[in-house]
Amino acid sequence: MKNVLIVEDEFLLAMLNQQIVENMGFSVTDSLARGEDAVEAAKENNIDLIIMDIFLAGEIDGISAMEEIRRFSNVPVIYLTGNSNPSAKARAKKTNYSYFLVKPVEPRIFKNAIKKTLMIV
Repeated sequence: MKNVLIVEDEFLLAMLNQQIVENMGFSVTDSLARGEDAVEAAKENNIDLIIMDIFLAGEIDGISAMEEIRRFSNVPVIYLTGNSNPSAKARAKKTNYSYFLVKPVEPRIFKNAIKKTLMIV
């Protein structure tokens, strides 16, 4: 079973994302709201995919969290964010993301991104 880490500081969106991921048959290792916690979770768990928001609670944003994670892991990341700013996308590109989806995202598109990232078609 594939393990997914969800990093989203909006509680309802985190719950919706978790429901979608679990309905697809994957396990949600954790659902976190802070970038710092995401870095620690990625170190401590066997993660197959990270679904990452950019604006997060805490000291670091989602892109900075992924920059830290990239120091020890090549885990795929799907950014799911309300930030469509080109400079944020350019910053995120340096973390070698699989998808950069701007909210609101249709569930079908979100599911397809997950399937393709995990190579499950």
